[in-house]
Amino acid sequence: MIAETLSLVLTVVLAVIGFAHVAWAFGASFPYANRQALARAVVGRRGITQMPSMTASLFVAVCILGAAVWAALLGRLVILPVSPWLLLAGGMVLSAVFLFRGIIGVMPAFERALPEQPFLTLNRRFYSPLCVLIGLGFLALTVALPNWSWRFSLLG
Repeated sequence: MIAETLSLVLTVVLAVIGFAHVAWAFGASFPYANRQALARAVVGRRGITQMPSMTASLFVAVCILGAAVWAALLGRLVILPVSPWLLLAGGMVLSAVFLFRGIIGVMPAFERALPEQPFLTLNRRFYSPLCVLIGLGFLALTVALPNWSWRFSLLG
């Protein structure tokens, strides 16, 4: 029950973020007034004046939407013929990627490389903490996979 709920939450959050990237790839500036303000808020590179290319935005969208599908697979919201070992490996990789992004996002070197406001503030308050939570969610879902239960019984 908890795994299914966590899976659903991760899937929805990642799908919303992924579809936002799709919309941005096709020219939307939501929730900002224009594309320059959006770029300053979501990219953060010094002196940025425009969003990355459509291809780059779609690549990020596909990656995030793929993570949403993986979250659904881990929580058994979607059943596909995927090897349990592949599920395990994918869950661990996604957990590591999101945890890494969340942790490195508050490091001084990262902040010096991407100092543009409001990105810097949004990253500290929302983006990095959300990435850590998503990474922990993937870790919890991966550990909760049915084929792991026997391993934990050996510990006690």
